Amino acid sequence: MNFPEIPNNSLTDRIKTIINLCEELSDDMEEESSEFEGPIADEEIESWEKENGIKIPESYKDWLRFSKSSSIEMGTAIFYDPSHFITNNDEKALDVPDECVVIGELGGWGVSVCFYAETGEIMYVDNGEECRDLDFGDILDWVIDRLEER
Repeated sequence: MNFPEIPNNSLTDRIKTIINLCEELSDDMEEESSEFEGPIADEEIESWEKENGIKIPESYKDWLRFSKSSSIEMGTAIFYDPSHFITNNDEKALDVPDECVVIGELGGWGVSVCFYAETGEIMYVDNGEECRDLDFGDILDWVIDRLEER
């Protein structure tokens, strides 16, 4: 399995754990079921922020510096590249607060990972129920737990 270079940042240990688990699961299934696009350039992050007037939370920037977009283990988690963030409430067919930017999904059953545009607070929304006051590392811990259960 091919993975982008792992950056040295707040998510390094979690990224290594996810990679190891994906490799183990891929070996068991004899096929690759995860995709990680290479890192995003800081200039691209800054351009998106300037264009949208929204700051991406630092913990998600750390993930983007590893993988611009990713699909982990058959839909366990999908994380979007900024050009695919859902920022316009008219486009949201999701039950998330209007002020939120959707950056991914968990579990393949419609759990949205998002952040408040004004505060950068990361959260997930599951059938209208919010789990707030997270950073992106907490989201990755959830992914790791699901991968370990497989």
